[in-house]
Amino acid sequence: MPDTASLQSVLASWREWPLAISAPPKVLGPVPGGRTNRNVKIAVPGLSGPLILRLNNRRSEALGINRTAEAQILYSAAKAKIAPEPIYQDPSHRFSILPFIDARVWQAKDFSNPLQRQRLLRLLRSVRELNPATEKRSYYNYLAHYMQQLQSAGTVSVDLAQQWATFTPRLQAFDQAPWPAELTHHDLIPENILDTGNRLYLIDWEYAAIGHADIDLWCIDTALVHEPFIHELAQWTNELWERVLALPCHLSPDE
Repeated sequence: MPDTASLQSVLASWREWPLAISAPPKVLGPVPGGRTNRNVKIAVPGLSGPLILRLNNRRSEALGINRTAEAQILYSAAKAKIAPEPIYQDPSHRFSILPFIDARVWQAKDFSNPLQRQRLLRLLRSVRELNPATEKRSYYNYLAHYMQQLQSAGTVSVDLAQQWATFTPRLQAFDQAPWPAELTHHDLIPENILDTGNRLYLIDWEYAAIGHADIDLWCIDTALVHEPFIHELAQWTNELWERVLALPCHLSPDE
């Protein structure tokens, strides 16, 4: 289970939410899926329909998540109707309240369905047109942050250290290369795609940044990738993320 903000603590703060709420929210049940955050369906007296309470992972910094940048990116995506518009985002980044979308969550087979793939690729073109006021990602700094935590925890083997030393110069060169920097979701798994039948929505933008859009294509089908280095970059990112996620919570710098 993700190391998230306490559900009861967040619910108890309902009077502080700038919403027209007439009574304490009620938990309707958990929303399955999600390895970073925890999602709960809630009923909020005074607001119509069920809502989603997303409890953010308390180890956001350790996982390379910038919640302030995420909020800016989500605003841009919601304005373009690419993502559901949040109802409320906690200024302390403990949680968000999101609309409940009556939609089917994609499965892996949707990526290989030609019609579904075309729908998603059209949506990604719209994503790349967005221009949120956030920084371009340095992939070297991003992965070095993961490696530093693993080294501090004493979990880096001699073999991994040697591989990293070999990979690092090419990663730094990639950062400096003149590829087009565009908004990239960076976590384009089927579970982050909602399908209403008429529209697709992308959710969970915490890893999004101005970056190399081929990474999103890599998630769909590695054969779609044009930049060969993306294969290594994506594999390194996934591997190091898994290792950081597995670290004991007390080793997180923001715990």
